[in-house]
Amino acid sequence: MKYSVSTYTLFGLPIEAAIRTLIAKGWNSIELMGEGIHHGRSLLDMDREHLEKIASLGKRNRISFGFHLPIDGFNPALPNEETEQLWKKCLFIAEILEVDYVLFHLGTNPSVDNGVESAARFSKKMLRDLPEKSKLVIENVPHAEMAVGTSMDELIKVIQMIDDPRASIMLDTGHCYMNKKHQFLEECQKVFPYLFGLHINDNHGLSDEHLQIGEGTIPFQPLLFALEDRELKYVFETNTLERAENSKNFVKMKSWRIEDVENSIK
Repeated sequence: MKYSVSTYTLFGLPIEAAIRTLIAKGWNSIELMGEGIHHGRSLLDMDREHLEKIASLGKRNRISFGFHLPIDGFNPALPNEETEQLWKKCLFIAEILEVDYVLFHLGTNPSVDNGVESAARFSKKMLRDLPEKSKLVIENVPHAEMAVGTSMDELIKVIQMIDDPRASIMLDTGHCYMNKKHQFLEECQKVFPYLFGLHINDNHGLSDEHLQIGEGTIPFQPLLFALEDRELKYVFETNTLERAENSKNFVKMKSWRIEDVENSIK
């Protein structure tokens, strides 16, 4: 697996300051969170010169970037002019920063079926627009009114409709556990064939707490055991950088025991 960290861990900082802090801490793969007025949302207002400075900073330090697109206003499941314009701005950013992937939520639609179809169509357009090296990654989301992508089955349908090897799924462990606490491992297993990576964060099944592994009740041991031989990107998306680093150390130490994984998924 490959280890990465989200700038969400430093959400209170401006995006460039967050990037510099993560580089100084030794991270060489960074997912840029495109939300927060004083954080990732500021990327949308940067001119080419400023973005090129960030790109240069990344190259000098051999950093690979991923880009979590904005959530508010970006709605592939029911695209409108705002979604189109946001995508143009995000594409501009993705091209200059030469991101490895763009990641996004599918959005909302009164009809889940129509939302799945709309999201697949818009995703195909995104793939046509993106540089060939950049992958497209969709993420599962918590249950919310009219939300599309709360179940793995919905994500799989979108990926199958896109039908492109550059499209895959980011499994957010926290979101999945909130939605399917008692069927968590079975729900995760569904997307194994389509996985790009994991957003790793813990919670107690009630809210999106973004804790480190072990602070909540997500059964990480059997999940990580089942995936340990896969070449995936593990993105630590906790609410502090310390928690991300602690979770990374847990994964690197493979600190699960045989008795922890007796009922693991295969």
